[in-house]
Amino acid sequence: MGCAVAFTLAWGVVGAPGSEAPRSFLAYDGHAWRGLTEGEKLALLTGFLMGGAFEHGMSLSPGQAGPVPETLETMRREGRLRFPFAPAVYKARLEDFYFYQDRLPVPLYRALFLINEQIRQGAAGGR
Repeated sequence: MGCAVAFTLAWGVVGAPGSEAPRSFLAYDGHAWRGLTEGEKLALLTGFLMGGAFEHGMSLSPGQAGPVPETLETMRREGRLRFPFAPAVYKARLEDFYFYQDRLPVPLYRALFLINEQIRQGAAGGR
């Protein structure tokens, strides 16, 4: 849920230039991605990653108004975040992913989950 909220908020801030806003964050795809500037792409991904970390931290901080900052920092240091890589890593991978025309209809959230899984599998295979 945190990723979804952050994604929606980030997209609302950066918008999609020259396009009508889709009905939900689930509707954003490669076509919308290609319409963003470099800065907008990084802002969107930063919001998505922050939301994901916040949501994960909330699940580990029951009864708190928000995640304890130390909990988030420990999760980051130990590599326990669901999306542990920098926004620039996901941006580069999304650029590669959406390079292919047949992938443009794939929703952005789905592409991020696929890419994250590929990176994690590659990292686990290299250990």
